[in-house]
Amino acid sequence: MNRMLKVVEIAWIVVAVISLIEIIRLWGTFDTTFFMFVGALCVGVFMFYFRRKQRIKYENYKKNKPQE
Repeated sequence: MNRMLKVVEIAWIVVAVISLIEIIRLWGTFDTTFFMFVGALCVGVFMFYFRRKQRIKYENYKKNKPQE
């Protein structure tokens, strides 16, 4: 489970990097495609940090979970 959470984190950062590359490539056009990639960059960065925080909370919960 923990390994899958790390893979999802990396996937979101890959989305953000690809979006940044496309933003640089489309700079100056300011058409709808440009703004879609700006939105994808924002979502990718936000989701990376959100998933990272969620994974860290999950790891701490598993580490400190009382034994039943």
